[in-house]
Amino acid sequence: MKHVGYLCSFILLSFTFWGCQPNTIEEIKKISEQDTFPVAVISDADVYYSDSGVVTMHILAPSIKNYIYPNNITILEGALKSNFYDSLGQVRSVIHCNYAKLDDKNGIVELRKNVKVFNIIDETEFYSEELLWNRREHIITSTKFIRIVTPDKIIWGDGLQSDEEMKNYKILKPKGEIYVKDL
Repeated sequence: MKHVGYLCSFILLSFTFWGCQPNTIEEIKKISEQDTFPVAVISDADVYYSDSGVVTMHILAPSIKNYIYPNNITILEGALKSNFYDSLGQVRSVIHCNYAKLDDKNGIVELRKNVKVFNIIDETEFYSEELLWNRREHIITSTKFIRIVTPDKIIWGDGLQSDEEMKNYKILKPKGEIYVKDL
């Protein structure tokens, strides 16, 4: 009877080891990968940023998702609106877009899909499908089509370089300029 128990154990172990096969590198990587799901999701977000108790920015976003893996990024989607305030609490500029990606590690903010920037102080409007804001270098760039509307003219072209206040800007490949007085 003892031998039957040993025989059953041996057969069971044989099947267990027989089913094991060496894993490929791809299978090992897949098992060791971390989740790529967001660690936090916010719907209908209403977020205020402040510096020393003074509100500097207000963001309205239908969806905010924070990811840790593979990079520490935050994705905002839907009809986004951001108000930027001066030190007196007055709105100085407004941004609308349908997608934003915040990369804190590299200091890059990507705005995409129907981007509109309104500089209230200068009464200037910027329209594009993409704006990239490098917060470390304090510059805004784009390689896409851009249209700028000022009180006295409309300018368009491909690509943009600007300071982060959108006061000193240059269209990289200008296509045309129309003076409003001529219309």
